[in-house]
Amino acid sequence: MIEETMIHIDGIKDEMIANNLTPFRFTHPGEIIKDELEDRGISQREFAQNVGMSYSVLNELLNAHRPLTTNTALLFEAALGLPAELLMRIQTKYNLQMARKDKDVIRWMAKIRNAAAVL
Repeated sequence: MIEETMIHIDGIKDEMIANNLTPFRFTHPGEIIKDELEDRGISQREFAQNVGMSYSVLNELLNAHRPLTTNTALLFEAALGLPAELLMRIQTKYNLQMARKDKDVIRWMAKIRNAAAVL
């Protein structure tokens, strides 16, 4: 499938406009939380114990091996003051970015687009 590239009147390709840039590396909310804990001098083990969370679950989340859930976002909001809505938006954006790179999803979307074009 050929990717369509929009070129604006001024000759700038659509993907070169700042709001359309795809980041080289996607940010998982766990990275933000991990930085926050480090900046505050709080160890992962200490934090997990204080909030009643398994250390392994926390570590997987902070290292982007586990998605952030709404309940966990609320926990971080209560414990660290990080807005749950912000963390969930970051998680949703991360999920979408990862899905858009998934070859199975790309093939599925191409089939859907082809089927929809016939309608």
